[in-house]
Amino acid sequence: MKICFIIASLGNGGAERVLVSLANEFCKKHNVQIIKFDDKESFYKLDESIYLKELPKFNWHNLYHKIASRIKKFLALRKAMKEAKADIFISFLDTTNIACVWAKIGLKTPLIISEHSTQSYLKSKIWRFLRRLSYPHAQALTVLSLQDKSYYEAFVSKVELIFNPCHFSICQNPKKENLVLFVGRLDANKNPALFLRAISNLSADLRATYRFCIAGDGELKDELILQAQELGIKVEFLGRVKDMQSLYEKAKILCLCSFVEGLPTVLIEALFFKIARISTDYVNSARDLISPDFDGFLVALDDEKAMAKALEKLMSDESLREQIAQKALKRCENFSIQNIEKQWFKLISELQ
Repeated sequence: MKICFIIASLGNGGAERVLVSLANEFCKKHNVQIIKFDDKESFYKLDESIYLKELPKFNWHNLYHKIASRIKKFLALRKAMKEAKADIFISFLDTTNIACVWAKIGLKTPLIISEHSTQSYLKSKIWRFLRRLSYPHAQALTVLSLQDKSYYEAFVSKVELIFNPCHFSICQNPKKENLVLFVGRLDANKNPALFLRAISNLSADLRATYRFCIAGDGELKDELILQAQELGIKVEFLGRVKDMQSLYEKAKILCLCSFVEGLPTVLIEALFFKIARISTDYVNSARDLISPDFDGFLVALDDEKAMAKALEKLMSDESLREQIAQKALKRCENFSIQNIEKQWFKLISELQ
């Protein structure tokens, strides 16, 4: 089978990681290619057998060029989809999904569009209108939560809930250190400032016994470094980390501070390394991944005192931390690449 994935770029985001994980697994038995819109190198390692097609670069310097370039890019996408001669197209992320729906007009190859954020995350009224207009014309849509499934089923005929796979295997004997992690883009939605404020609410004794690390980059980095200095706390800013496995093996606790999420990769990856998880009760239901006070802790949005209280419980009670992580380990099977692959090919077979 010839499978063609389509995405804007292969940067260091969660959706990009999922696409690469699926592509690397699918290519073991099938012919896989990826169409992407930019010419930047993939942040995640791709199997050498995967064919990568990059669309041409266009001029975006003024309004005329922006309009002309959008038309040219659309035509280039349609041309690439025709030339792919694929048995199935799988596109990732909302604006790319919309482009693919219209670029595929007249082509018989089925198209699966895949959402990786909650439906409410797309704020633009124009893009929301285009999504509402376009999505019913795809042969299937995959989503990451029951809430989104219910939302899209009102206007899309075939909606499937398929979780993101984790490309890691269960780490049997991780060598843990007193390390608390925040992993994600340094932007307003991921809310890393909450992580800093929560640390500042811990006692000096607890802060002295643990390292606090932020793995990720973004527009707020300089502001956050300054904020940490003003709060008088020691936090290591690691930037983009390619070898996340080594970091996960050492970490004891992971904090997710977001306002809105689809299915956050970090909460899944933490399972495989026996890391106790604390998350805000973000929009789109963190309860899909955490049973409160059983296999993780949930705190109110942007509540540094609640985040600090959860941190204090885990940092001061190693037995509790291990129990929480051990209970969470049972969720790993839901996110194994083999299990997710079966669900994808069941969907693909239904569209052939």
